[in-house]
Amino acid sequence: MAGIRKTKVKLAAPKNKQKKALNKWSQEKNTNNGVKKPNRAKSDETKQDKKAANKPIVFVSPNAGVSSEDGNESIDSEQEQETVPKKLPVLQPVPTDIPDPQLDPRKIKKLQPLIGYIYNGDQLSLKQSFQQAGLLLTPDYDEKTRVFRFLVDTKEMCRAVGEKNEAHSIAREKLVQIVRYYCYTVKRVKEYHTRRKIFYTRPPKAAIQAQKDQKKIQEENVGFQMLQKQGWNPGSALGVSTEGIIEPIAVQRRKGKRGLGVEDAVAPDGMSGGKVKIPVEAFYLILQQYAGVNALYDIVFSSQFSKNQRAKLKNYAKSLKLMPLMIGQNKKKLVVSKPLTIKEIKEGVMKGHSDLCAKYVVIPPAAGIPQKDSTC
Repeated sequence: MAGIRKTKVKLAAPKNKQKKALNKWSQEKNTNNGVKKPNRAKSDETKQDKKAANKPIVFVSPNAGVSSEDGNESIDSEQEQETVPKKLPVLQPVPTDIPDPQLDPRKIKKLQPLIGYIYNGDQLSLKQSFQQAGLLLTPDYDEKTRVFRFLVDTKEMCRAVGEKNEAHSIAREKLVQIVRYYCYTVKRVKEYHTRRKIFYTRPPKAAIQAQKDQKKIQEENVGFQMLQKQGWNPGSALGVSTEGIIEPIAVQRRKGKRGLGVEDAVAPDGMSGGKVKIPVEAFYLILQQYAGVNALYDIVFSSQFSKNQRAKLKNYAKSLKLMPLMIGQNKKKLVVSKPLTIKEIKEGVMKGHSDLCAKYVVIPPAAGIPQKDSTC
């Protein structure tokens, strides 16, 4: 018949599967009968313990005579932190000999990023100070009114009346007073500071003496041992009556092509016929190592170096982004240092960096130390 649907009859599971399912059900029933259900209170306690374990541990310093309550301990620890004195920055005393320029508050605010730099005695470099602070310093002189002015970003800071040279010196003194009254000043007290020896082109006398000591006959020498067996003592003269020579005859190198008997015809000891000079290229490695180390002391080359040698060292130092500088009047020395800004020098000295404190000092403004710098 076309309208009758045929229903599918599900076959029974095999007897083996039925037995396995029955055994499994009976085992689960027996195990559940002997076990109690967990209490909600205990489960909440375990959850709280897990949360407490995840919290960070806070250590409290033990104090004598303090109660064991948590509140009292936290209060006492806060009181201890407040009573610890804070370190002050390394600064010179506030100068008291600078008069108040009585500048406008808007102009004082403009000079906030400025740090003065004294490089030689009491000479303040205005150009370098204003340039590194990002301020444009322009001198202006009007020949009709005979007024000399210093402008900072087109705003007048000070003026003086008179001849050009005289008015310039007076206006400069006023500007220096303004800088020292309202701004910090970094002063260089030493030309250089180094933790290494000054480098020379020729070895020192100590090195020559060391070469002489190395030339002495050692105890391992066969001739030295033979003389000892025959009764000779080190340091005594040869012969039965000890009237012979003490040191062996040394070979002397002649200097130049002059004949025998000429004065100063023998080269000095340890100099092998002339002056022993260290090549300039040997100092390149020293500059390379200095550039790769986080050190703030200086590398100093003596006045023995010629102009050509100094020029080579300068160019190589500049290629390593170092700052070479000639220091001295008669016998000039080449000093190579790290290129630090005035602000970096000021911060390093105020933090107590030993290399910078040995070379620079920081003078606070005469108006007083700002509140932000009163504590570290």
